[in-house]
Amino acid sequence: MRAGLITGVLLLCVVLAVAAHLGKGEEFAKLLTQAKPGWLVVAVVLQAATYVCAGGVWHIALARQGHSRPLRQMVRLGIVKVFMDQAVPSAGISGNVLVARGLRRRGLSHRNAVATVLAGLISFYIANGLAVAGTLVILWLTGRVSRFLAILATVFAVVLAIFLAGILWVTRGRARIPSWIRRIGPLKTFLSAIGDRPPHVVRDSGFFTEASTLQLGLIALDAATLWAVLQSLGTTVPAGGVFASYTMASVVAMLSLLPGGLGTFDGTAIAMLRAFHVPIEAAVAGTVLLRGFTFILPLIPGFWLARAEAVRG
Repeated sequence: MRAGLITGVLLLCVVLAVAAHLGKGEEFAKLLTQAKPGWLVVAVVLQAATYVCAGGVWHIALARQGHSRPLRQMVRLGIVKVFMDQAVPSAGISGNVLVARGLRRRGLSHRNAVATVLAGLISFYIANGLAVAGTLVILWLTGRVSRFLAILATVFAVVLAIFLAGILWVTRGRARIPSWIRRIGPLKTFLSAIGDRPPHVVRDSGFFTEASTLQLGLIALDAATLWAVLQSLGTTVPAGGVFASYTMASVVAMLSLLPGGLGTFDGTAIAMLRAFHVPIEAAVAGTVLLRGFTFILPLIPGFWLARAEAVRG
């Protein structure tokens, strides 16, 4: 984990250094210092809304299982999850484990807590698949589909399909899975957690329709945050171009497996924004500001909420 974090930080530094070198360093610094505060406030509001969407997914999953909990509690867990995923890089495992434990402390059984987290994870990947499909349409309509982007989207689609098929297969129940597979360490633990008959929510099409809509809203809000910070820098970009840039950068970040997509997300976001004719100084400054809102800002409340969760535990 430490090696991955160090690699990501170094890669991020290299990306920003190269981008600053290609542009004008003084212009880049000037853009950051002259950012319009009003648009930055909009960016904060948009980011706050992402946590409501994230909490809403778990809120719906719990309601489908007959275990309703206040939405504000789920939003709180959403902030803590972001903090844990960034403070303890583990491909999102640390954050999901903490959410499951937080749900158990709120009276849920281990089985229902795991099912809730798993259902949220499935809806997350469904939404990302839909976002990538929409991005390809945008790129095709604007004449910006390249062979590299097509291959990247195809690889992501294949990985996504394998993951979702595997998850749906193992949640059919332990009796339907060959015994030699059930003996595999991590899978054995997972199957024990969800039981012989997993909660219906992990195969509920109605839930996945609602949850994937919320997850798509979350992706759109993150992209809108990037649009808002670019507006604060005096750069106007079509909303579709910003959405495509953010989505493709997120895909590269997920495939890279680096914590937070450090370096890989940033380099792809800058390259995609340049494809939509955003000046490189604005592309770099906008990506840096987006990182501040999505990666650094949640660390402040997340630290205190994580401490409170630990004390509660």
